[in-house]
Amino acid sequence: MIRLLVLAVLGLSLTTPVVAADTALEQLANARELWQAAQAANYRFGYQKHCECNRDIPPVTVVTVMGGRIQQVYHLHSDSDRQVPAREGSLDLYWTIDDLLDKLAGALAAEAIVRMEFDSTYGYPRSLYIDYDPDFIGDETDLLLTQFEIL
Repeated sequence: MIRLLVLAVLGLSLTTPVVAADTALEQLANARELWQAAQAANYRFGYQKHCECNRDIPPVTVVTVMGGRIQQVYHLHSDSDRQVPAREGSLDLYWTIDDLLDKLAGALAAEAIVRMEFDSTYGYPRSLYIDYDPDFIGDETDLLLTQFEIL
């Protein structure tokens, strides 16, 4: 019951079914095709990561990718207009869109619980939820993309 309440508070749709593996793999393949067709090597996207570490409104993490590599990351907290840069040397802790697509593929291969929604134009994940072990709290990846632009 507590887990369901947490999901509801985080704004996740409890009615969104976990899709069958074949359907999910097909959705992911279609999204990856759109993403590759976009040839977006330079882009910026923002996401909120929902987890026990951010019980309030999580900050928006903004990732700038140039030439397919992360160049800059900063955080925007809801109570401030100030950009808070990621710690120096921590860029490898963040994801590109390709990384997120690979993460989803790995989760599906591991038979994790996966919910995902993709942008219909570019194929990037608009939201994703991965839970490798439903009996373990804290192993989930729960992202909502809040912005995306090709640079």
